[in-house]
Amino acid sequence: MTGLGGDSVVAGDAVLQAVVDAAVQATAAIAGWLVTPRDDELLVVASVGEGAHALVGRTVPVTAGTAGFVIASAQPLALGGSGDDRLAHGVPELLGHLPNAVLCVPCVQDDAVIGALELIDKEGTSRFTFDDVEIVTLLAGIAAAALAAAAPATVLPSPSELAADLQRLAAADVRRYAAVAGALTALLGDA
Repeated sequence: MTGLGGDSVVAGDAVLQAVVDAAVQATAAIAGWLVTPRDDELLVVASVGEGAHALVGRTVPVTAGTAGFVIASAQPLALGGSGDDRLAHGVPELLGHLPNAVLCVPCVQDDAVIGALELIDKEGTSRFTFDDVEIVTLLAGIAAAALAAAAPATVLPSPSELAADLQRLAAADVRRYAAVAGALTALLGDA
């Protein structure tokens, strides 16, 4: 998984904010947010709901909560009730709120997950419906297009992603790794 590079997505972007607002209204959720991977974290780029304004620009570990699961699996997730540890972690933890229900769907662009749209606590009922999953999936597609449009033309790997790629290359092909490591050493020698 490669997240968007740099700080090209402006937290609170009007299009992203409108997508989250539409998802919250369409599903009768009490709050929602959009996250995108940044190195080993998920950055909240838009949010709606009580206390949600304080979320924009904040981060959680990329593996945390339902959004982390959805980004890693590229599959939507709808949970209702308690008992699942993912409900207590991630962005809801920043709010200090343990949700009763969560709906989270991936934002996919060119077969890459570049974000997740997450909603919590549907008003009047304990669970999100299949119809909610469908509408939020459509809105996540719009969010993905907006996130991709804000991405730089060339997405550079983060230092941690580059290090992981180098480790895989060293394990798979020692000669190619030696060539790349030599070139990097020469480039970094002048830094």
